[in-house]
Amino acid sequence: MIFAGIDPGSESYAIAFVDELGRLIKYYEIPTELIINGSISIVKYIADLRPKLVALPSGHGLPFYKISNIQDKEIFLLTLANPQKTGPLHNFIRAARVLNGVTLPSVVELESVPEYRKINIIDMGTADKLASTFFYRTFFDSFVLVEAGRHFYSIIVVIDGKVIDGFGGTVIPGPVAPGALDGEIAYLLSKYSKITKDTIYTNGNKKRAIEIIKIISEWYSTKYDIPIIISGKDKYNIDFGEKFEFKFKESATGASYIANAICGGIYRKYIDMLKSSNTPIYYVRLKGWEEIISLIKTL
Repeated sequence: MIFAGIDPGSESYAIAFVDELGRLIKYYEIPTELIINGSISIVKYIADLRPKLVALPSGHGLPFYKISNIQDKEIFLLTLANPQKTGPLHNFIRAARVLNGVTLPSVVELESVPEYRKINIIDMGTADKLASTFFYRTFFDSFVLVEAGRHFYSIIVVIDGKVIDGFGGTVIPGPVAPGALDGEIAYLLSKYSKITKDTIYTNGNKKRAIEIIKIISEWYSTKYDIPIIISGKDKYNIDFGEKFEFKFKESATGASYIANAICGGIYRKYIDMLKSSNTPIYYVRLKGWEEIISLIKTL
């Protein structure tokens, strides 16, 4: 049996195939810019290998939704953008309806994370960051994972095989993303201009980002006496933590491990780590948020 997993990276989509024993069978990467027009061909290639299950690219996450149940509302929740727009993730999800695929949760949906840490947060670590965490869980019981991508940084904390906290790439700064906006800046932009995806995906502060991830990850590492693991394309620009070298993206392989686990393969003993519920927007309590909920109900 073959299981597939997909990492929707900012610069490349990675697709990994493993067997029931977790052995990597095939792996390849495709520039993200080619996904918009090439999704149908890529999905056909995946389908030709007849995987038993595909762990789909899942953006902000939904807990194990079958692809046959993904409609506009679910695409909105995965992307937090107009479900009818054209984009790599939008196009791939629409093309993937011919596969036996499921979405993956993000950190905010995990039941192991205390609810008080989730209030007014969406991005505690996207589904692909959680897939990387699952990959490292097969080696370590407890650890802090710093995912250092070319655009975003994130932190996920695992204690005794359970994720207990996370800080996503739109919360902490990264090389490209600015992280959480000062409330007064958000107010002024919303009143006199507008906040767009470009606002939260550009003009990062890498020097400050490294300071913040070091403060948070070293605090958790000291508190629980656990290692800090640095992964991602930008990991060698981080001057602390343990780094491992693989010829594949941990997120894509981790996603394929999750598909393996769901179907009773060798990684099934780790599946409880992913017990999850609700949606990525479930814990937002801000005044005015009811307008967003009303919008979603029309989809």
